[in-house]
Amino acid sequence: MSANILVVDDSPTVRNIIKIYLMNLRLSIIEAEDATRALQLLRLVPVSVVIADINMPGMDGITFVKELRADSKPHLRGIPVILLTAEKGGDLRQRGAEAGANAFIQKPVSHHDLTETVRQYLPQAAP
Repeated sequence: MSANILVVDDSPTVRNIIKIYLMNLRLSIIEAEDATRALQLLRLVPVSVVIADINMPGMDGITFVKELRADSKPHLRGIPVILLTAEKGGDLRQRGAEAGANAFIQKPVSHHDLTETVRQYLPQAAP
């Protein structure tokens, strides 16, 4: 059984790039265009890893991580979250880490960085 990855980004282009980059890992990719929809999907579908943009309209990625880490269901609180950011400053990374993010990837996303970071958080049984 392959792992489910939830990709949360308001840009369809970024979501498609991430899907293409992760194809070699043989994962099931679930998409959400915003953090509110992502939280809904997480309650419906088992997910191994979340990849979320920090800068999204409505709920941003840092608030999304805080909401996820505060969820009443322990299995949801523990899902690894990789945040994507186009900003170079350390402030967002620090705030994301304090919220409970597991890793950060700089945009534009590198195929190698994304693949290797996702591999770190996949369950052992996954390819």
